Amino acid sequence: MSDLGGFSLHELFRGEAELYAAALSEGLVRLEGSSDAAAVEPLMRAAHSIKGAARVIGLDVAVMLSHAMEDVLVAMQKGREPIRPARIDQLLSGTDLLAALAKAEEHEVPAWTAANMSAVNALVEALRVEPPVASNKPKPIIAEHVVPVPTATAVVVASESIDLAPAASTHAASPHVAAATRASSVRVTAEKLDRLLQLAGETMLEARRLGTIRDEALGLKRELVRVEDELDTLRGKLRALGAESGVLAPARAAVDRGRASVLTHLLSIEGAIRRGEETSTQLYHEVLSSRMRPFADATAALPRTVRDLARTLGKDARLEIIGDSVPVDRDILARLDAPLNHLLRNAVDHGVDTPDERRAQGKPAQAVLRVEARHHAGLLRIRVSDDGRGIDVDQLRERIERKALATREMTASMTRQELLEFLFLPGFSTAAQITEISGRGVGLDVVQSTAREIGGVARIETELGRGTVFELELPITLSVIRALLVDVAGETLAFPLARIDRVAVPERGAITSIEGRSQFILDGKSIGVIDAARVLGLGEARRIAERDHVVILGSGDERYGFAVDGLVGEEDLVVRALDARLGKVPHLSAAAVRESGEPVLIIDTEDVLQSVRVALSEGRLRGARAVQRMTQRQKRRALIVDDSATVREVERQLLVRLGFEVETAVDGLDGWAALRQSEAFDLIVSDIDMPRMNGIEFVRTLRGEARFAAIPVIVVSYKDREEDRLAGLEAGATAYLTKGAFQDSTFSDTVRDLVDLNATSPGSGA
Repeated sequence: MSDLGGFSLHELFRGEAELYAAALSEGLVRLEGSSDAAAVEPLMRAAHSIKGAARVIGLDVAVMLSHAMEDVLVAMQKGREPIRPARIDQLLSGTDLLAALAKAEEHEVPAWTAANMSAVNALVEALRVEPPVASNKPKPIIAEHVVPVPTATAVVVASESIDLAPAASTHAASPHVAAATRASSVRVTAEKLDRLLQLAGETMLEARRLGTIRDEALGLKRELVRVEDELDTLRGKLRALGAESGVLAPARAAVDRGRASVLTHLLSIEGAIRRGEETSTQLYHEVLSSRMRPFADATAALPRTVRDLARTLGKDARLEIIGDSVPVDRDILARLDAPLNHLLRNAVDHGVDTPDERRAQGKPAQAVLRVEARHHAGLLRIRVSDDGRGIDVDQLRERIERKALATREMTASMTRQELLEFLFLPGFSTAAQITEISGRGVGLDVVQSTAREIGGVARIETELGRGTVFELELPITLSVIRALLVDVAGETLAFPLARIDRVAVPERGAITSIEGRSQFILDGKSIGVIDAARVLGLGEARRIAERDHVVILGSGDERYGFAVDGLVGEEDLVVRALDARLGKVPHLSAAAVRESGEPVLIIDTEDVLQSVRVALSEGRLRGARAVQRMTQRQKRRALIVDDSATVREVERQLLVRLGFEVETAVDGLDGWAALRQSEAFDLIVSDIDMPRMNGIEFVRTLRGEARFAAIPVIVVSYKDREEDRLAGLEAGATAYLTKGAFQDSTFSDTVRDLVDLNATSPGSGA
């Protein structure tokens, strides 16, 4: 395969197959619950699209499997076959195989095919016959020899999206598959996007630094006023002495002119600062939005996970996802996969009752799990809840004592929330038996550690017999933070504002020492106070009782006050990672540069809190495309209309080799808009099956306008039946080819037959 800007045809196929496989997995789970034949249409199109893209690059194993899946979906849509769980199991197994194949690098495909061909053949045969009426447990087919795509080479598709569902359908193909737009796709590496975001953030801060220039101009104005006053004083003294004071008039006039000039410049500077801040802030938020992804990107596979696991355990559970369109920082989104999977697997395994148990308790037989995301108070809040058994806090207390994690006296004095915190310890579980799936608590240390690593916290709420709620409170983005700057022993340090409970200013004498520990009363509760300089290893400048400001960190009953020497102010800081060669620096998470240009270190509040806990326990995110217009256009121009990125790229390559300038469109509506808005085209190449407006409708529409009547139109479709060919030709196509025409010279020969490449282009203006 030839390389196109760093992305081969196989890579394009991989991205396309992964997208459609995700849509199939989600759609099939929804289809099983609804038994609505109308929901089959987008799934059928997804299977068809994978087949078409695989056929273009000659991936026969994918063509065979997706074709068999498409046949079953067509039968379901036409009512020839009922929608049964057993058949859904088979289709999901096929989806798993296609998704696994999509993860294989091009050089790994032969080994993958050899390892999985027997499984593919068996599944294809099973899809060709009627499935059994029922199936007890899903039997997923595990694909072998697949190497996951490294995250370091991740590619961000900035705008193009594909709609798998017709406009009339009430079932979206996938939460993360949006309607196709006029915008073209732009592939950008994650590293470039991160750098662009950092530069945009620095531009925003640079614009704010223009304020120093304004302050200097104001200082100059004040200086001129002082000179003016001095001249007036001098003139008065000269008059008192009877001397001539007119000699000062030129100086006074010069000062007046200078002051007027400074005032004019001040107005210009104010306008420049205002425009600069508005533009740079808008630029930053636009770039940040490109880094943000919908929450649905992290939850696409979760309904399938819950469905399969519940069936395996003989339970009945469904997952509801709320807030799937909530924007989340891409880096944070990538870290949510493991925590969400752990929480849901634990919930289904040990939190959810069996249908019989639920009926006996007066609950519906089907358990409901919910994953909800929302923005609140500048933070991303994710709640994972179930309506199952809940956690028995008394049993939890006994388990803590049996594992010798705390004495009976200690657990008796602990609050409910403090006891629940033990669930986040590595390997801790309240389950009587640790299963292959996991016991309640296993993996929760991953949840807590992940939340802390990205500057968040995890909390638990539970009610026996009613269910459990896990809440993750995370930053919305990791690129820029609002921070409180404080002075600690002469050093300016930044505390992320979202992690601060509040800043207190105790009255003189309010901080007292009890048994060697400092504290003061806040909202009726005693808050321990620690010297920030001592915790951070900066030395102790003066006694805690003499400090004026205390930064309160933590939440609930676990709050601590950190005495600082003074408050510097609040600023937005562009986060810069510390050099990896430093390793993990205690108590620090990152660095930044202030608006004044001064470097500042950002405090890792969770690390600081952990140090305090230990010390206490030991007693110490289509732009406009520039179109070059020439008075005489030498090259022929072609328009490609196809919803498959892989097919579009193959056709584009072939036409470029033939000397064409090529424009692409993602469906009939997009193609029709391009045809009306752009310059004249000498050739149109179109697919048949596309969302919004299919190829037949597109050809009929363009043939309805006299100015497009003479443009040659080549229809290229995977359908090779005679009735399909006749339908295309009757609609107005000049030629009808199958996508197998790319494997030989048929496509190129047809183009040469229809377009005289040596003649002057009709649209050239000649």
